[in-house]
Amino acid sequence: MEEKKEQLRLTKSRWKLLRERIGKNIINSFQKINLRNEAVERKNQMSEELQIEEILEEANAYNLRPEVEAEAEKIYGEKNKMFHVVSRIDAYLIAYNKIIDDHE
Repeated sequence: MEEKKEQLRLTKSRWKLLRERIGKNIINSFQKINLRNEAVERKNQMSEELQIEEILEEANAYNLRPEVEAEAEKIYGEKNKMFHVVSRIDAYLIAYNKIIDDHE
């Protein structure tokens, strides 16, 4: 009888440890997923900034950088106030193409 009680006590303590480990593993996996998502978001954001900078460098080759920047911010502000459909990159591309076409 004493032996069975000891086995039961050991089994309970093992189950307790397993539940704690499983809980910690679940929490850790969610934390890792969140960190991964944040890293991807930062990477995409950096990529967006680099693309905008490339557009502005191209505009600078024609001495139109300030005009493109101003027009892009205007487009981005107007379109997103009403519809939230234009990304910053799209706004810069639209502004660049518009200003280049106007200067031809």
